[in-house]
Amino acid sequence: MAHEVDLESFKELERDIILRVLYRDQTVQSTEEERVRKLKSHLQHLRWKGAKSSSQEYKEKCCARCQRALGLLLNRGAVCQGCSHRVCSECRVFLRRTRAWKCTVCFEDRNVKIKTGEWFFEERARKFPTAGRRETAGAKLLQSYQRLSKISVVPPTPPPFS
Repeated sequence: MAHEVDLESFKELERDIILRVLYRDQTVQSTEEERVRKLKSHLQHLRWKGAKSSSQEYKEKCCARCQRALGLLLNRGAVCQGCSHRVCSECRVFLRRTRAWKCTVCFEDRNVKIKTGEWFFEERARKFPTAGRRETAGAKLLQSYQRLSKISVVPPTPPPFS
């Protein structure tokens, strides 16, 4: 059960300790969000680099990623199991467990989902479609304290990364 916590009921030392932990958590969350943003921007760059556009003309038998011509017998390309595009041998990755090919973009998309934990949230949303994103208890506590406090709370500056 979620209870409303009032920081005013704590002693000053306890309140300072709780706030330090909450600010540290906020710093870790922003660092994690930056890491995820970089992974997604790299994936977006891969998608953009290898995307077919309607403004250019493409041969029917060319790689969907690098636009190299595919041969009739050699280097015919393989169909990606993720996006169903035909890709050359340079633009695909063999997945050992499933014994299937995926293009570099679908492979990187899969890696991003694994590294960010998005696969978990997708499965949870599929299983529990009405569950929405809720605010954490720490964020609620910080907001309530900042509303009640007459002095603005400034988080301590983290040490520089080396």
